[in-house]
Amino acid sequence: MSDAVLEGLLFDGRTAAATAVRVTVASRVLQVTTPAGEPLREVLLHHLVVTDPFANAPRQITFADGAVVEVADGAALTAALAAAGERAGLVDRLQQRWPAAVASLLASVALLAGAYVYGLPAAARAVAKVLPSSAEGRLGEGVLQLLDGRFLKPSALSAGERRDVERRVAEAVRLAAPDVPYRLMFRSVEQRPGVNAFALPGGTVVLLDELVRRTDGDDRLLAVVGHELGHVARHHSTQSLLKAVGVGAFTTLLWGDISGQAASVPALLAMLDYSRAAEREADEDAVRFLHAAGRTAQPMFDALCLLADVGRQAGVDGLPKILSSHPNMDERLARVRDLGQLGEAGACPEPDPEPESEADGAACETPEAE
Repeated sequence: MSDAVLEGLLFDGRTAAATAVRVTVASRVLQVTTPAGEPLREVLLHHLVVTDPFANAPRQITFADGAVVEVADGAALTAALAAAGERAGLVDRLQQRWPAAVASLLASVALLAGAYVYGLPAAARAVAKVLPSSAEGRLGEGVLQLLDGRFLKPSALSAGERRDVERRVAEAVRLAAPDVPYRLMFRSVEQRPGVNAFALPGGTVVLLDELVRRTDGDDRLLAVVGHELGHVARHHSTQSLLKAVGVGAFTTLLWGDISGQAASVPALLAMLDYSRAAEREADEDAVRFLHAAGRTAQPMFDALCLLADVGRQAGVDGLPKILSSHPNMDERLARVRDLGQLGEAGACPEPDPEPESEADGAACETPEAE
């Protein structure tokens, strides 16, 4: 049986010019000649790099000096290499079979899902435990700077209102969590409802103006601060941020550079990515905080009722459990009721009716007789 002669193009690696050549594979040696039969190259097959075979796609043969021969009939080159005793690698053989390709894809998805669900949280917890407090503080300052530049506005509370909250919180922390480092920061947001608070790495607890106003700075606000201090003490914010950085690294690995607007996404998502377990732990810490400060668990229950009412009015309540990283609000209320042994006292008041708009009010007014 005569050796197959394949048509190809030779690129010398120094110029863009292509030279028509003929390629022959025999006795584990690849020969390149001109169309007239003048020898150009003769190299052992194991000194060459050949691109993977894909059906009828062309294949390229790379020489040690950087020269490349492109063979348009890739299937014929594959057959010639096989006849010369060159066995395709395992990966090459598997990718020619669609069941193996599908199985490989599913395995890759499962591996990534497992890394996200189990690997990243475990790694984040391990790093957060050994991260120096100074480094954790710098992380928090960076995230706060990012949030201030994108979403948060300066607080509109008066200096007196802020001092009153700081004093009440400091008194409770002295009794209930003296070993937890923290600092209070006050901010506002343009978006409504804005009834919220969150903890940043390093112990910064941000209170939004609307939360202070809606709670009148009473024990419900202390309960929320106790919840956030639970996140601080357990390094939940740091773990979430580290996990988000890991997600960003995976994203960069899969899809290339993510810059500009996308670069801040992991840090922002970290503030919204507490697990259900973390939220339950922080709720339990809030109840313990209140008890140690000489209060009952009722303020925590009432704070959750307020947040539930705000969520309903804003249309963000009632997500199915599978779609929410946080425990369902009813689940949280029941948990706090049980922890605080509130019994019949643990019931949310009827939600306040929606305030009428000025236009609606004007339409309902009856002119007085003169």
